[in-house]
Amino acid sequence: MTFTELGEIEAFLTLAEELHFAKAAERLGLSRPRVSQLIQSLERRIGGRLFDRTSRRVTLTPTGHFLLERAKPSFEGLQRAVEETRAFAHELRIGFLGPFAGAVDASVAGFRRAHPKSSISTVETRWSDFFGPLRRAEVDIQVTLWPVHQPDLTRGPVIAEYPRVLALAAGHPLATRSSVDAEELAELTMVDTPPSAPKEVREGFFPTHTPAGRPIRRGRPVTTQPEMLSRVATSNEVCATSTALMLLYRHPEVVFVPMTGLPPARAVAIWRGADENAKIRDFAASLPSVSSHAR
Repeated sequence: MTFTELGEIEAFLTLAEELHFAKAAERLGLSRPRVSQLIQSLERRIGGRLFDRTSRRVTLTPTGHFLLERAKPSFEGLQRAVEETRAFAHELRIGFLGPFAGAVDASVAGFRRAHPKSSISTVETRWSDFFGPLRRAEVDIQVTLWPVHQPDLTRGPVIAEYPRVLALAAGHPLATRSSVDAEELAELTMVDTPPSAPKEVREGFFPTHTPAGRPIRRGRPVTTQPEMLSRVATSNEVCATSTALMLLYRHPEVVFVPMTGLPPARAVAIWRGADENAKIRDFAASLPSVSSHAR
């Protein structure tokens, strides 16, 4: 079947759904006369009318119904095949917040073992541009902090959990403690996140109040993990973070003390619902799910 014939079939299926030449033309991005030409060409090829046309309405003929029943499933299957092949040929790009590099690396390694012919790459994302790379289609999937409450983003599994710790300067009075409770944050000043960070992250992972409702003072915002460690090392500000960060980032003048009273940090996979394809679904299906209740 030639490209022109496929265009005729697409025009037929669209008109069969809309039963209105102007609406069909708008959906196809064609002129109304061009849609008429494609339908007439297909009718000549078949040898019978597909539509009855009057000044007020367009209806399918019995021949049109016969073609619709047979052509629609095949055409939709062809569209799916093209979409899935395009996704297969496309390199899958995984974005991640720096502390979650270990969880991402393990997930990517598992996916490569199961899909050795798939091309996949990773790129670190920034606090100051939290969902920007995903929304600009610079990455296909992002591994980020739970919770995520963004209507355009699909939430996949929580792939890892990390206990909470408090980052303190080595000389801080609490630095030698065996643990710090979240209620004690009311007596401290905590490093702030960038104003551009999502509300659910600013209030969920970096709480504005203790579990009992006492306000937590905020210091100046930071935009990267090394900047946060430097601030903590050189000021009285602290940071409620997780063991995910301390596994990958170190500062000689910063210590990490276990925290009680806060839920663990959770790494969740997300992607743009509008961009979902077979490769994204395959990668998401390959991910571990360690906290199904978090969804």
